[in-house]
Amino acid sequence: MLPRLFLILVALFPFSQGAEATVITSNVLQRTFLIAWGQSTGTAFAIDHASKQYLVTARHVAKGIKSGNVIKIQHEGKWKDLPVKIVGIGKEKIDVAVLACSIQLAPQFLLIASDEGLQLGQSASFLGFPFGWEGGGEEINRGFPLPLVKAGIISRLGIGDMPTLYLDGHNNPGFSGGPVVFSPGGQPGNRLHVAGVVSHYPYAPKLPPEFPPLWEPLVNREGKPVTDSTGEPIGYIRENPGIVAAIPIRYVMELIDENPIGFPLPADKDSQ
Repeated sequence: MLPRLFLILVALFPFSQGAEATVITSNVLQRTFLIAWGQSTGTAFAIDHASKQYLVTARHVAKGIKSGNVIKIQHEGKWKDLPVKIVGIGKEKIDVAVLACSIQLAPQFLLIASDEGLQLGQSASFLGFPFGWEGGGEEINRGFPLPLVKAGIISRLGIGDMPTLYLDGHNNPGFSGGPVVFSPGGQPGNRLHVAGVVSHYPYAPKLPPEFPPLWEPLVNREGKPVTDSTGEPIGYIRENPGIVAAIPIRYVMELIDENPIGFPLPADKDSQ
């Protein structure tokens, strides 16, 4: 019985043969942006669908936003206003927001919004601006800062009644809203796809008394605890669980199909 069960699992959930490094190409880098709404910063990325462009982020990054509101986007070393309209907001566990801008933000370099070919155990990368940090490079990216890149392996596929994709990686505040990208079949050189939107790092909702949550002291740039005059840490943060939770990109595409009001793209992509 076990061999047959294993074959069924392989058929349903193909496993990667190895976690190859993913080289991030310009079709992803030039579509990822540092944004601000309210008192917080986060990440957003542009995708094209049916000749229109959309800006995607996490719902909690754009909490309370309405059509006609103005978000901020980092460009040429300063924050600039960007009016947006609401295309759609995910409900309940679907932590995504899709916005329409009045300008074209990203070049029309193809970025396929699909998790087709995604495999358990394969390498994937996620991009963003943790803590508002940026990667520089404005002079080669039309004035926009380049994102930071992190990588992990696919731990869980967001299928069926489990609408969350898990990566074995180390998330940080500020990556929320960024794209999760992969090479279909785990083969280097394949055109990158975006599989999901970074949401959060999950904690166990309930832990038994013998496994209490771990808290770590706040540290400085040298990695040393920041202490008060008595030598005690001034504060603590909960230990990062090392899991990145992302929302599958299909939920974004459903919102777009329900309300396709993105920015109309020029017919000739070389005219930008």
